[in-house]
Order: sequence, then structure tokens, then C-alpha cells
Amino acid sequence: MSVDVVLVVVGGAVLAIGMVSASLQRMWLSAPLVAAAAGVLLGPELLDVLRPGSLGPEMRVLEELARITLSVSLVASGLQMTRADLSTNAVRAGWLLTVGMVGMWAVTSLGAHLVLGLDPWVALLVGAILTPTDPVVASSLVEGRLPSANLPRWLRRSLQLEAGANDGLAVGFVIAPLLVLTWPDDDGAAIAAEVGQQVGVAVLAGLAVGALTARAVDVLDEHEEASTGFFLVSAIAMALLVLGLTHLLGGSGVLASFVAGVTFSLVVGEERAEELEEVQSGMERLMIVPVFLLFGALLPWDAWTALGWSGLAFAAWTVVLRRPGPAALALSRTRTPRAGVAFLSWYGPLGVAAIYYVALVHREGLAQYEEIFAACTLAIAASLVVHTLTATPGVMRYAGRGITETLRHPFRGSSDGWSP
Repeated sequence: MSVDVVLVVVGGAVLAIGMVSASLQRMWLSAPLVAAAAGVLLGPELLDVLRPGSLGPEMRVLEELARITLSVSLVASGLQMTRADLSTNAVRAGWLLTVGMVGMWAVTSLGAHLVLGLDPWVALLVGAILTPTDPVVASSLVEGRLPSANLPRWLRRSLQLEAGANDGLAVGFVIAPLLVLTWPDDDGAAIAAEVGQQVGVAVLAGLAVGALTARAVDVLDEHEEASTGFFLVSAIAMALLVLGLTHLLGGSGVLASFVAGVTFSLVVGEERAEELEEVQSGMERLMIVPVFLLFGALLPWDAWTALGWSGLAFAAWTVVLRRPGPAALALSRTRTPRAGVAFLSWYGPLGVAAIYYVALVHREGLAQYEEIFAACTLAIAASLVVHTLTATPGVMRYAGRGITETLRHPFRGSSDGWSP
């Protein structure tokens, strides 16, 4: 596949999707869904412009693209968190990141075992890959004019806080069954130590890099030693720095990125963080297109066909059962309003995080990998479609009669019909 062809496709897709982003929301679509659909259209099954090998070197490209995109996105999510956001959502996030995550892992793994007939440890690996909610897709659901005008800040930040944290914490859920499958002679203590190292190093590195970067920016700004351009790109540089450094130290760079973004925001202050957030969000929008384009081009249609009805049943199981029950159970321990419980229990989309983890597992050369890849990509694709198409109706239903009319009707060019 020619590099020039890739550049033309990616550049054209970024421009096209960017120019129609407002229209996409009016039609209940999202940039990730449209990019994935473009990948399918341009892939080997249809126009054959993009010709990635099914499970070849392109999987490593997908892994790295997803890893960097996640880092940039998680720093952007972290920059949006203020002290008030953390205080308001701490208890809610705590329950979602414990009871909620364990529940989602258990429910999805059970489905992989019962519906697909996978061995227990392989099923646990599939469940782990599909556990994290995605900050990229989640942001597309709660940002924009309609969500910003009609969803309370605590609800939007709660979803982003959970998605940001559980993407990194999911590394422990993925590593545990993966090490059991690839380190058959090692005991539980060694596996626990590896998981602890990944999480512990990530938290420490994220705190250190976020705080030191924020302090450096403050000092340079105070002495007028840095240009405005440097200040605006410092958050992107921090994302790349913490991602690479944490990986070299043996930790999860994904988790470290979110910790660094939150730490930076708390140290540097809300006004500065908001300036950086705009640049970071723009970079995030630029990077999600290549990830979902490649994802769409790599979708294993033949393997999906081989799964048959069991594959469709597992995708439905994942979309319908993975999130609502565990999230509702977790939120029942909090003072979340009933409407908020319903919204948060449904909107836990899969996306870049799951793509990253399923690509990461490819390295290990598991005999069952083709089935793992087929099952996970089918669930991700189903979630991307369902959660995108239900996002705008969900916002409208949450707002009820008090909805603020901020979008025209997608087909008639007016606001008629937007009130639920």
C-alpha cells in the first residue's frame, strides 16, 4: 500500500469530516462512525483503495496509532477536569471504576464463554479488551452544541472522567488473563506484581510529568521566556512525553496520560487549561480519523461470517448487557438522579481503547487470536453504530420538555420535531 495513497486518503478524510462535522451531529452521526464507514468503503472488500493485510504488520500500525490517539485524547479529557469536577464526581467515579468495571468485565467474559464457547481464560481476555469505555467516542457523545446545552456539566464530566480513568486501569484486566495464557509456569504473585507495576508506574509518572510540565509552563510564562506557540503545544508535547517515558519505565502510558492531564489542569489553573484544551481537542479530532479508517479497512468480514449467528448474538450481548446492569448497580450506591443513572448506564461506548487492546494482544501470537479479533471487532463496530445513533435521542430524552433548541432538523432544515 503506497504511502502517498495513505496520505491522500487520510488528509482528504480529515478535511471532509471536519467540514461536515456540524451536519454529522444533526444527522445523529459522529466522526468515528463516519471514518470507520469510510475505511470499509475504501478497504479491500469494496473499492480496494486501502489494502491492509488482515492480521499482518498493519496491526502494529493500528496499535501505535490507537496508543498515541488515546494519549492525546486522555490528556484532553484530563485538562477539562477542575477541582470542582473531581469533587462532584469522585464518589460516582469510584463506584464505576470498581463495581462497574469488574461487573462489565464479568458480564462480557460470561457472554464470550457462553455464546462463543471460548475457553474461560480466553473469554476473560475478550471481556477485558471490551471493558473500558472510550474517551474519544464518549467525547463525541457529550460535546457539541446540543449536549453542552442540555446535559448538566456533572453528567458530561462524569462520563469523561470514568472513560479517561478506566482506559488505563483496564490494562490490569487485560494483562492478567494474557499472562496466564502466555506464562503458564508463572504463579499468581508474579502476575499480580506485573499488573501492580503497570498501574503504579503509570500513576507516579503521570503525576510527576503533569506537575513538572505545568510548573515549567508557569515559570516560563511568568518570565515571558516562551512564545504563545510553545504554550499552546505544550500539552501535546506532554502527552507524547508521558506516553513514551511511562512505557520505558514499564508502566501503562495510557493511564499515565490521563493522570498527567488532570494533574496539569489542577496545577496550572482552569483558565490556562481551557486554552490548552482547545488545541488538544483539535489534535484529537485530527488523529481519530486515521485510527477508525484503518479499523474499518481491517474489519474481518470472513471471520465474522465464520462466527455466524453466535457472533451477532455476542455483539448484541455486549451492547445490551455489558454496561447497563453493572453501571446501574454501581450508581445505586451514589446520589445520582434517576435520569442520570439511566443515561450513564447506557452510554459506555467502545472505541479506540478496545481497538488498542485488541491490537496489543496480537503481539503475543495466541493460537485463538483470529477468533478473539473477530469477536472484539464485531462488538466494537456494533457499539460504535448503536451508541452513536442513540446519542442525540438520549440527550433529547434526558432534557425532556426543557430541551434547548440548538440544532436544525437534519432533513427539513428547521427545529421542528426535535422536542421529544
